[in-house]
Amino acid sequence: MDFKRKGKLPWLSHLLYSVKHRGLMNTCLMGLKEWQKERELGINTFGDKAANELSIECSSKEGGHLYQPSSSVIFEKAMNSLPFNFSDKVFLDIGSGKGRALILAAEAGFKKVIGVEYAAELNDIAHTNIEKVKDRFPNTEFVLSEGDALQYDIPEEVDVIYLFNPFDEHAVRNLGHKVKATFATQKKIHLIYVHPVHSNVFEETFGMPISVVKNGKGIPDVAVFSTRVIDE
Repeated sequence: MDFKRKGKLPWLSHLLYSVKHRGLMNTCLMGLKEWQKERELGINTFGDKAANELSIECSSKEGGHLYQPSSSVIFEKAMNSLPFNFSDKVFLDIGSGKGRALILAAEAGFKKVIGVEYAAELNDIAHTNIEKVKDRFPNTEFVLSEGDALQYDIPEEVDVIYLFNPFDEHAVRNLGHKVKATFATQKKIHLIYVHPVHSNVFEETFGMPISVVKNGKGIPDVAVFSTRVIDE
């Protein structure tokens, strides 16, 4: 089940998915932790929006999924799966929405966080949220870019690319090809794919994930892929 596809009651789809795959108690505990994290940071990233409810002017709109914020609980597990320190690393969020993952990445210690979002309304909220927290993270540079992620020129400085299931299968495949072409001869980067419903598409491009984070019922919450440097 892909709870980020368009629907009349997306919040209900998300809730039912979580209860089914995590259990009622774990779902309630995760919801409480998300609320506590928002309160702690003084931000507001809750809510859900379908692509057709937003002002989007780009070719990948039809392949875009529903906006929902990343889980801070799952984000922490994903970061713990990476085999390096973040203090000299650059983080890129494809489909950065209201900025929660960017702020969590700053909290994790990345030196620079970049967000790409095609919905102006969400990007404006991300700016507001980041303004509220940036003084907490003086060692992190925040960069927000509005536009089509599939047309975005990924900077070579990027070390980690983060995706919370932002696209359909076709768009995921195009993004994989773009990433591989950009970094094939440069360096190894890591792709963090949360709610990896199209993990098989990345497997075609990058091979099997180097790490998979599963929930208590054995369902993958995160798949971690890496590019391969040619001379390795």
